[in-house]
Amino acid sequence: MKLAVFSDSHGSPEKMLEAIRVSNPELIIHLGDSQGDISEIKKQFPQIPLKAVRGNCDMSINLPKAEILTLCGFKLFLTHGHLHSVKSGLSLLYTEAKNLGVHAALYGHTHMADVRMEQGIYLINPGSCGYGAGPSYAEIYLDEKRGVIPRILSL
Repeated sequence: MKLAVFSDSHGSPEKMLEAIRVSNPELIIHLGDSQGDISEIKKQFPQIPLKAVRGNCDMSINLPKAEILTLCGFKLFLTHGHLHSVKSGLSLLYTEAKNLGVHAALYGHTHMADVRMEQGIYLINPGSCGYGAGPSYAEIYLDEKRGVIPRILSL
């Protein structure tokens, strides 16, 4: 299964929408600070399922703060990251992921793409897709034989 994972579009969805067109994922994930871009995704790609969580700039948007998905036998924890203080380090996020028993924690907030493995758990930040130097997103493949396969792509 192919996932396209975005975060921090901040009301600038153009590059994200083009990436979705090119990637043609089976599921779109937005990790917060969409500032209204979720409705544009739904409008342009109604055929692709979408999961989203609320970021610190999305207070008026009715989305969950976090969500756990089980896809192809893999558990994924979705969060924006601000509630886990990810700008100060990933220990709180890792501890939450470990306690939840997930294979990967997907987060945003820092605007910096990062993929790392901590004691068997992936911590994946797609970076900011909306603005700034080096906009990016993540493609994640879930393969029953090969596991969770993440990669960061520039926009």
